[in-house]
Amino acid sequence: MIKSKLLLYPVIAVLLTLAGCSDYYHLTKQKSTATPAEKKEAGMKYYEEGDYIKAITLFEDVMNHYKFTSEGEDLYFKYCLANYELGDFYLAGYYFKRFIRRYPTSKHTEEALFLSSLCSVSNSPEYSLDQTETYNALDQLQIFIDQYPNSSRIDTCNQIMDKLRSKLELKQFEYARLFYQTEFYKSAVVALEQTLLKYPESVYKEEIMYLLVKSNFELAINSVDEKKLDRLNNTIKSYRTFVGEFPESKKLRELESIKKRTETEIEGIKK
Repeated sequence: MIKSKLLLYPVIAVLLTLAGCSDYYHLTKQKSTATPAEKKEAGMKYYEEGDYIKAITLFEDVMNHYKFTSEGEDLYFKYCLANYELGDFYLAGYYFKRFIRRYPTSKHTEEALFLSSLCSVSNSPEYSLDQTETYNALDQLQIFIDQYPNSSRIDTCNQIMDKLRSKLELKQFEYARLFYQTEFYKSAVVALEQTLLKYPESVYKEEIMYLLVKSNFELAINSVDEKKLDRLNNTIKSYRTFVGEFPESKKLRELESIKKRTETEIEGIKK
């Protein structure tokens, strides 16, 4: 008896699934007799069950029927959330913005703006790629902070913005370091100095200043005679700046060797 019941469970599950599919087909077929209210109710049910694709399909069928009503406001917000839950962040961000324009006084407006910002954050790529989306995410988060300065979400926004800025900082540093690695020392000096100007308290500051000494030195010893002395002097200046900032650095031994070679070159030119 128990065995026969166990055998029935998979059959029941399949029948329930087929029944659900049949209901969905009835609601979405071209000549469906289902009312907007029935479709809305079914869409909400699918949304609560996490079946976001079916929910979105039904919401799209009836949203215009409920446009600019209190029911339509909740329906449209659920529609935005369903796209967000599916991970379609470009589309979800677009619809959250449309929701805010359509229902600017809604109780969901703050959450919609916040989630729209998170969509931009999710679209931010790895640091090595183009960072347009990262700048856009920072702008969106700042807009949220400006509009809702007392929101409980402000700390979260600030933490996310710190991570995004760290990504931009890393990209800038790697961009500058690449010039050194590929032996474009003049460009390396410019890029490293720009990185320090943009991020004076960078977590990569020691490495940046270390590479600056080495780039200045390599640029100097490969220079034509009329530019060599000035560039050797720049090497000494960058060395002294490094020592002032990092007097206990493990890189000092290597840089002291470069300093001595630089001083020898300077003496040779003066003689």
